[in-house]
Amino acid sequence: MQFVQLDDFLMYNFLSEVRMNPGGKGAAYIVSSADAANNGYTSDLYYLRRLERDCTSIRLSHSGKVGSYAWLDGERLAYAEQKAPDEEAPFGRTEIYAAGLYEDAAPRLLFSVEGAARIEAALSDGRLVLTRVDNLRHLVALEGLSGEAYREKAAALKADDALCTVFDEYPFWFNGRGVINKTRKAVYVCAQDGSGWMRVTPQGFRTEYVSAGGDQIAYTGCEVNPVESYLTAAYVWDARTGGTVCVQPGEVCHIDGIALWNGRAAMVSSKMDRYSVSQCPDIIVADPATGERRQLCGWQDELNVGNPVASDCRLGGGYAMRGSGDWLYFITGVADDSHVWRINLEGRTEVVSAQRGSVDAIDVLGETVCMVAMREMRLQELYCAQAGGKDARITSWNDDFYLAKPPIAPECCNFVNADGVEIHGFVIKPADYRPDRKYPVILDIHGGPHLSYGAVYYHEMQYWANHGYFVIYCNPRGGEGRGNEFGLLSGKFGTIDYDDIMAFCDAALEAYPAMDAGRMGVTGGSYGGFMTNWIIGHTDRFAAAASQRGISNFVSMEGTSDIGTLFAKGQVNATTHTDVEKMWRHSPLKYADRCKTPTLFIHAEQDYRCWMVEALQMYTALINNGVPTRLCLFHNENHELSRSGKPNARIRRLTEITNWMDRYLKTEQA
Repeated sequence: MQFVQLDDFLMYNFLSEVRMNPGGKGAAYIVSSADAANNGYTSDLYYLRRLERDCTSIRLSHSGKVGSYAWLDGERLAYAEQKAPDEEAPFGRTEIYAAGLYEDAAPRLLFSVEGAARIEAALSDGRLVLTRVDNLRHLVALEGLSGEAYREKAAALKADDALCTVFDEYPFWFNGRGVINKTRKAVYVCAQDGSGWMRVTPQGFRTEYVSAGGDQIAYTGCEVNPVESYLTAAYVWDARTGGTVCVQPGEVCHIDGIALWNGRAAMVSSKMDRYSVSQCPDIIVADPATGERRQLCGWQDELNVGNPVASDCRLGGGYAMRGSGDWLYFITGVADDSHVWRINLEGRTEVVSAQRGSVDAIDVLGETVCMVAMREMRLQELYCAQAGGKDARITSWNDDFYLAKPPIAPECCNFVNADGVEIHGFVIKPADYRPDRKYPVILDIHGGPHLSYGAVYYHEMQYWANHGYFVIYCNPRGGEGRGNEFGLLSGKFGTIDYDDIMAFCDAALEAYPAMDAGRMGVTGGSYGGFMTNWIIGHTDRFAAAASQRGISNFVSMEGTSDIGTLFAKGQVNATTHTDVEKMWRHSPLKYADRCKTPTLFIHAEQDYRCWMVEALQMYTALINNGVPTRLCLFHNENHELSRSGKPNARIRRLTEITNWMDRYLKTEQA
């Protein structure tokens, strides 16, 4: 038997950005994989001629740098590659290529554009829709310059940026993007040769979501003057007239997704007025031509849009919502899985795909859905589905690994808590499991908290199980996929969720006598890091802990998280000026002086979701109290370290956690 190794993720293939051929012939998608030699990842564009299992995918690019693409017609695609800064392009550039659907057809450079751009779609008139992150200060300073004058000014701007970073807006940074002060994601259109370059969005507007196709571009976002509002607006731009219509005024709701659908804009929105930031959304459809608005479903219908099922085996993204014919299709979380549903203009819903696992991205043509999914404990593959039909797997990118090292399937370990609520849990047995032995245990806690765990492939869990551990995990209250009341954790952090997790540990230990209660460890990231920090201040039942990118102090989080002031207010229902005592009461740092558990802290220097001060504060409290502790601060990494961090950093992170657990949990059995 071959065991899963710590660095096996270097062999995984990650699929994303599936787009069906508008001519009805197959689908394109991006395949990414780790590039260990260069400590990075490669991404290339592939095309599957038919949505059938025996059809071989054709590779359309070979650079390993494809970041986005769009169909030009049924025979051609355009894709974008970002290039590093050089003397000619001090802030980098994006090259746009055209590719035909034949292996022997070499891609052709169409044009290049300054900065980091992404292709969103092609309009019916042939123009390309691109988004680009612009620095407003740079735009003003460089306007009208070219040649040597441009290069000299750009070099001076870069030197000034390196000397001093100015903040005069809020939020001022964002995880994975760095400093966002005076930057704006803007929408542009241009001809396929790069001419006719025109900005669609106002210069000061910060765009969030974009959907484009036909003769329209729908987008959401807000002005930043100087504070960015979490309550956003939505607009539709008409390529035929050049006019823009507001279909959702700002300062009313937060829009968490938009999709064009037969000339209308379908929006996923929430006023957050009943269940705070965890409130299930409304789905609203607005017609820019007539002004007609329809609410297809509301928060009380308890649907969500998007995939809440966590995994560390994804790279890239894709559509979560697409309109086709009489239906709007979307990914939705249902308990511990994500499914594909559809809804029509009358608000009638139908289930399209309901297999166990995770749906990560979709596209729709007619009534056929092509999706990137994780099913049957497999890594990502393409699947095809239709309403009322059975999903069919149509690619086999990860078959070799699946067959060589079959995953250990998690077993359900559900129980009813003291409040009468069923909590869903999972147990992965050690690879060498024997019922007459005793094994150490690692409790893994998901992030969010508005996410969920499911029966999907998780590299770190499979590795630990292959390394001789029971791995246990559950979905406490506060997670997504089970409605508003279940998901409501605002103002309750460290209370009902902590009770659920501790009760789950008790239930798992009772159901699996081979677990050694004296050799249990706990770990988790983001919200899971918060809960790890909370646990070590409230119980001594764990022999080791590894807190990753966690929250320790809601007071310090209020002004440092990239989510802005809403983060603490939305999670704790308090601010430092309304109820600082409540914020402190829900902060793990308050209870750090009680901690006796040996604790490892994993954090990233460029984590702007939960800034490194969160780890530093807990580490300082523990080490000064004589608790065995260690802090690993990863340079040039961010909040996504465990999922999309550089390969070397991901290997080091998992090595540190495993070594820490081994040190305290793998003692000789009595």
